[in-house]
Amino acid sequence: MHAGADKREDRAPDLNVADQNALLPGPLHCFTRVGKLGLGSEGTSTTSGAPRAGMRSPRGAMRAVPALVVPFPKEVQIGRGARIDDGVLLGIRPGRALADYALRIGRNAIVRSGSVLYAGSTIGDAFETGHNVVIREQNEIGSQVKIWNSSTIDYGCVIGDRVKIHSNCYVAQFTTIEDDVFLAPGASLANDPHPGSETHLCMRGPTIKAGAQIGMNATILPLVTIGERSLVGAGAVVTRDVPPGMIVAGNPARILKPVSELSCPLDLIDHEYLAERDDR
Repeated sequence: MHAGADKREDRAPDLNVADQNALLPGPLHCFTRVGKLGLGSEGTSTTSGAPRAGMRSPRGAMRAVPALVVPFPKEVQIGRGARIDDGVLLGIRPGRALADYALRIGRNAIVRSGSVLYAGSTIGDAFETGHNVVIREQNEIGSQVKIWNSSTIDYGCVIGDRVKIHSNCYVAQFTTIEDDVFLAPGASLANDPHPGSETHLCMRGPTIKAGAQIGMNATILPLVTIGERSLVGAGAVVTRDVPPGMIVAGNPARILKPVSELSCPLDLIDHEYLAERDDR
């Protein structure tokens, strides 16, 4: 955005896109839409006033061409400083009825192209996605959460602060992930102990406690609790609870040793792996 737009953005409040019709055809001040022309559900767009490189006037001088911005559904609320790529879908309504269809995204978010965020979720500040991320409805997601390419968060999950979910992960419905958890690429969290059941009364995902680290392609079965600052090895299938601070691996996963006994094979660190955070 050009300098004038930056000054307006600094003063702009968080945007409730329910008011977007009042803004048309003026700029959406609180977030930047990047990419080519995008059309909303009614084929409308607005301009941000940002120049597009490479455009010349008939006399050959460079001239500014407004970038185009898509208005999202009225229930979408986006904080200041967010960057929403072209090709992102926000506020998609699920097939089932919700009591609250608002999608609330905090400040300074980055949502990359191909991602789809359903209605009815609340997401904290500094949220960031890779490409083609799907976040279903009724999720509560904290601040500074990063979810990378082609991962899916199914509905009804609670995710804490500073969680990092890498590419191609699946987080099943009714999963709880606490602060500072890391999911390596391909990790899968299941939620149905009786697949094919018509009742789903006991459906619940795992609980991943604060600071736990889940290795690549690990599978965590329903109702399992992964203890604080524990480590699940790559490819493990975890069928029962993991105590805090322990390393598990294998299929089915078994306890190997405490995380405190894990050393760096390259001798690059001299402190305890996954030491407890000091937030003072």
